[in-house]
Amino acid sequence: MKFLVEYPVSSERGGGEWISPDGIRRFAQTAEEAGIDALAFTDHPAPSAKWLRQGGHETFDPFAALAFCAAVTTRLRLMTRLVVLPYRNPLATAKSLATVDVLSGGRATFVLGAGYLRSEFAALGVDFAERNALFDEAVEVLRNLWTTEEFRFAGRRFTALGVTSLPRPVQLPHPPLWLGGNSSVVLDRVARFGAGWSPMLGDPSVAAAARTRSITSHDELRGLLDDLGGRMAAAGRNLDELDIAVPDPAADLRLAMSPDERRTRLAELAKLGVTYTVVRLDPAADLPTTCAQLAELGRAVGAAQPCSSRS
Repeated sequence: MKFLVEYPVSSERGGGEWISPDGIRRFAQTAEEAGIDALAFTDHPAPSAKWLRQGGHETFDPFAALAFCAAVTTRLRLMTRLVVLPYRNPLATAKSLATVDVLSGGRATFVLGAGYLRSEFAALGVDFAERNALFDEAVEVLRNLWTTEEFRFAGRRFTALGVTSLPRPVQLPHPPLWLGGNSSVVLDRVARFGAGWSPMLGDPSVAAAARTRSITSHDELRGLLDDLGGRMAAAGRNLDELDIAVPDPAADLRLAMSPDERRTRLAELAKLGVTYTVVRLDPAADLPTTCAQLAELGRAVGAAQPCSSRS
């Protein structure tokens, strides 16, 4: 089992330590030393103040933050979890993503999503109703721009006539592209081209806010994995090709669990086909406490390796 942690941006706690260069460096290096396998940044360039007041989260620009982390780590996979493809011209997004892969020496993995915040779409001048069409268009651009010498494409809002995007990503033919979300549309995308799947598990109200179905138990996850397996078989693929990342109490830093209890839960996840467990951080903890908790989690689960990831 591998572990993924998302950086908790917050300018309101810890005297700004979470939004300082030293804080990011310390967190990334602690995660790497603790045996965490991947560090992720999410993507909200223009959230509303209301959404933040109601529990939304701040973000750095994920591309800049990941490039910074590439310079201070050597092993961590660096992930967007997730980048909202409809927010930007896909040619510009492809350049940013390729740059992260090059600067990290081929350590990038990109979790992609279509987005759900209407107000953010409006702020960025993007039609919310077009988000799925824009997402599919962007994926087509990413997969072909990175592998074509002279890329030609007539998009909804742009025209590419013989475009070349250099430097290309280090990973060939391109970095792993995962999909985030729980909907049937997402499962179809995973089945067709995804290297991984990052579903949302937990509180149904969170899933409702994200405009997706809820998954609250291992049984529900198992049902969706069976569904996904059928879709992948129809596409000529196998479920065991995928990386699958889910949160679980086994990697919840807020919960007091023995190492054996954590390992037992991790083994159960591995049997489902899960390859990454998403670490849940304590939102009340300061940076030093969080780093100490990460180190303790690493010690507690370091001997448990029931499966290996594929990307």
